[in-house]
Amino acid sequence: MDFMFVVFAALALVGGLVMAFHQSIVHSAFGLVASLFGVAGLYWTLGADFLGGLQVLIYVGGITVLLLFAVMLSTRDSTRMAFGRYVLVAPIIGLLGMFLFQVYQGVLQVVTELGSPPGEPEPTTQRFGELFLAREGYLLPFELVAVLLLLVLIGAVTVARRGHGAAGPRRESTT
Repeated sequence: MDFMFVVFAALALVGGLVMAFHQSIVHSAFGLVASLFGVAGLYWTLGADFLGGLQVLIYVGGITVLLLFAVMLSTRDSTRMAFGRYVLVAPIIGLLGMFLFQVYQGVLQVVTELGSPPGEPEPTTQRFGELFLAREGYLLPFELVAVLLLLVLIGAVTVARRGHGAAGPRRESTT
């Protein structure tokens, strides 16, 4: 088995466990970051480099930053969770072990039926770029989505500033 695949799978699993069972929400958020990096690494080792890059950009970069801002803006009392001595930990770990054993048995059966594992995966990013930017491909929908997102951004700024203009909040005249 590929060494880096095992490393990234372990990172995703340990990060998920830290996220689920740590008492501090801040530590849980960093467990989420580790888990998402592990999933991105799994994508890369399986030859889906475009999905791995998107995983890092969208989830690790964007969603995690939003989560950390939410944690920083919350009160100190709401950043603690209590699980009551982890009553559910033993059954969950037992079910996880049974699930992983079933996955191992399935993978072993597939590998023995196929004989040898498939060859080295090919990169996907170049093909996605060619499809997005070719005239006969998805160039028009790609550009329309970009214009739509620009309009949504302008609309959001307009709605946010409507009540608070450059001169402050609007006042009605009393005359």
